[in-house]
Amino acid sequence: MSDIDAYFHGKPVTHQIYRKVESRIRRLGPAERTIKTQISFGVNRKFAWVWLYNVTRKNPNGILHLTLALDHDAEDPHVRDISQVSKNRWNHQIVIRTLDDARSDWLGELLEHAYRYGAR
Repeated sequence: MSDIDAYFHGKPVTHQIYRKVESRIRRLGPAERTIKTQISFGVNRKFAWVWLYNVTRKNPNGILHLTLALDHDAEDPHVRDISQVSKNRWNHQIVIRTLDDARSDWLGELLEHAYRYGAR
């Protein structure tokens, strides 16, 4: 069993959503993936972090949360929270509940901005 399979063990719906998000990141270019309590992606610096939230009996698959680092405040109705963590870095927290969210144009645009931030 791979580390990713272990991370999502028993959570097939969320695993499928994650795989779609990761494939979109991979299409942007090379990125190093690290798996700990979160799954992170980076090029020259980290730009994306994924984790599960609300793993309960009510929602045993958990909800996929994604934080993207950008060099600007990208106000978007799909972004749950934005915090400026340094002069030129804003963290954007996004909740990805469905495959439609993972496939969406709005997420693709945010991933592209984050990847460029990480590649600088």
